[in-house]
Amino acid sequence: MKVLYRFAPLLLVLLAACSQLTGPSASEYMDSNISTWNGLIEKVNQWSGGNDAERLTQAMADRKGLSNFKSRLGNARQEAVDMRERMKALKTPDDATELHAKLVTSLDEAVVWYDAMLKLTDLPDGFSDEQAAPLLEAMDATGTKFDKLTDELDQMQDAYARKHRINLSHVEDPAASES
Repeated sequence: MKVLYRFAPLLLVLLAACSQLTGPSASEYMDSNISTWNGLIEKVNQWSGGNDAERLTQAMADRKGLSNFKSRLGNARQEAVDMRERMKALKTPDDATELHAKLVTSLDEAVVWYDAMLKLTDLPDGFSDEQAAPLLEAMDATGTKFDKLTDELDQMQDAYARKHRINLSHVEDPAASES
């Protein structure tokens, strides 16, 4: 019996190594998928309906000061890029291929959305409607596509969780209930 105890640490290291080779379990994968997605949505919400969005909207209405948002939007974009790259590198369970692809596509679209917003920050003070219109249209089109991907990803996450009997807790967004 003492021999078994002597090799127990080695067995644990071997098991951990095998786990890394085979990838995460369905539950571990869902934790990564959902935590990444929730982190992104939290950032996107700041720029689509939160304080940052309000300040950006006010700067658009005032037609000045858009360059002040460039750094913060650039940082938010970089966070989305980093999330996308981490998820691309993550090993996935065999039956999560489509779910994973949808998450990566959604992260790609978030980066495109931030790129569209960053173009607004290049508008000069006193910009014209003609200068802003194509940028706002591009941002709106990307936002619409992102919303569609969000709905699809949510359904896929729910289906994958049901398939593996993973309990997902849905938290209602307080802003959604105010509408």
